Amino acid sequence: MWFERTKHYYERLAERFRGARILDAGCGIKKFSGAIGMDIRPHPSADIRHDLNEVPWPFEEGTFDMVVIRHVLEHLKDVVAIMDELYRITKPGGTIVVEVPHFTWAEAYTHPGHIHFFSGGSLDYFHPANENYKAKLRITRRKIYFNDFFKVIGFEALANRFSRRYERHFAYIFPAGSIVWELEAVKD
Repeated sequence: MWFERTKHYYERLAERFRGARILDAGCGIKKFSGAIGMDIRPHPSADIRHDLNEVPWPFEEGTFDMVVIRHVLEHLKDVVAIMDELYRITKPGGTIVVEVPHFTWAEAYTHPGHIHFFSGGSLDYFHPANENYKAKLRITRRKIYFNDFFKVIGFEALANRFSRRYERHFAYIFPAGSIVWELEAVKD
């Protein structure tokens, strides 16, 4: 869908995983459809109250078919430890969906709780052949999302097709909004 917004992607994702065991880590007030919600704050949508910085999380290894963590990773202290934990609680071949603000989005810097900033390649190092990390993740989808104006003029499509070139040369001229990764947990 050329004019896809993140909400369209999540609607299709909810359809794909209907009936599956899903965790929404850091769910806030808008829990992912059909998911168990976990958050540090006592939101009505949070089924489990837990500080995501405290690992291990209260789940057995390989519990979930899919784990969703949207606009949370940039707030957490240790990205590597969190990626390892997401991997641990996901079933072999399961899906991890990560959404974060793109480093060029002005709002990424205005929130005082944001301690990490991400580019399209930020999760590339967790690929299965990299022995430096516990989490072995295959990127099955990566998309940089823009506001509607840059979608209409076709810039989002170009930035996604040539993402490294976009981020090196044009990112601050045409700032993006967020990045969404869909990752497969590669386990023996």
